[in-house]
Amino acid sequence: MIAPLLLVLTSACAATPASPPSAIAIATPAGTARPTATPTAAAGTPATFATVCGTISDFVSDSGQTNGSFVLNSPGRAPIRITIPAGRVGGVAANYVCAQVRAGVPYPLFDGFFTANTPGFIDSGSFPATAALPAPTGFEPPQACAYVAAPVVGADQTDWTLDCGSSNSNARAFFGAALAQQGWTSCGSGLAAAQWRKNNVTLGVVESSLAPGDYPRLTQYARVTSPCS
Repeated sequence: MIAPLLLVLTSACAATPASPPSAIAIATPAGTARPTATPTAAAGTPATFATVCGTISDFVSDSGQTNGSFVLNSPGRAPIRITIPAGRVGGVAANYVCAQVRAGVPYPLFDGFFTANTPGFIDSGSFPATAALPAPTGFEPPQACAYVAAPVVGADQTDWTLDCGSSNSNARAFFGAALAQQGWTSCGSGLAAAQWRKNNVTLGVVESSLAPGDYPRLTQYARVTSPCS
């Protein structure tokens, strides 16, 4: 039996950003493998990433020509299926892991495993079992949600994509409850979108179309764009 991976929570703000890790399968006498990663130094611009952590199930190995997949399970969150692009792993992975993901249809795409002492690792039993770099200022997503694409950072705003399971169908209400609990003030809502403010930060919530690969989105603006009473 393979011992579970021990993960260490590392603040993304305090750590030096790492570029996307590459996955390496390390063979064990039991014939399975434990995932590891070899992060390399960021070149020129800060790295962005999204990581989803949980226990692997339903592992289907990829080959040089076909995709594989696995499911990540974490208490309080619906199981999330992740596609392994062909030729990416070529082995078996098990136990508790933190997987870097990028946008994909119909499921997020696997982009490597994070290991202990890297910014994308979250210790088993710590929640939420997901993280992004950069992260939204002043807001932590509920455990029911997971980042499923790397943040898109622009000059005027940063966008995050999250899968919140059954709550994807009513993201404004679902995120609204979490935002209010964390001290945000509602600036009102319009067609399929809402804005919230906390101090000098404005955060927008955009509903999903519910099409495969489309998820609710959080948008943080570089400046306050909507007044709140």
